[in-house]
Amino acid sequence: MGTIGKFKKEGETYEGVIESITCAALPARILPVQSKPNMDAPDYRVYRGVSEVGAAWRKKTRAGDRYLVVTLDDPAFVHPIQCRLTRVDEDYVLFWTRK
Repeated sequence: MGTIGKFKKEGETYEGVIESITCAALPARILPVQSKPNMDAPDYRVYRGVSEVGAAWRKKTRAGDRYLVVTLDDPAFVHPIQCRLTRVDEDYVLFWTRK
């Protein structure tokens, strides 16, 4: 698992940067969806610059800690990547995993 982003939370919005070896650091926003069409629809949309690059769903651990499961996709990726946005101290860190 690797860190590819760091965010600050203001209200329900997360503002930060997503960066990796192949992706230069660009501002990123994780914005809440105002009206979900069904229960399976994402709770958030992920934007990098002006482009929508993913979606996120609210989750909770057995201990009650909240986090977001984030799916990111890009034409350069072979497959979408799965991430987890978790609170670490005062920040929120985006960790990715390879399936």
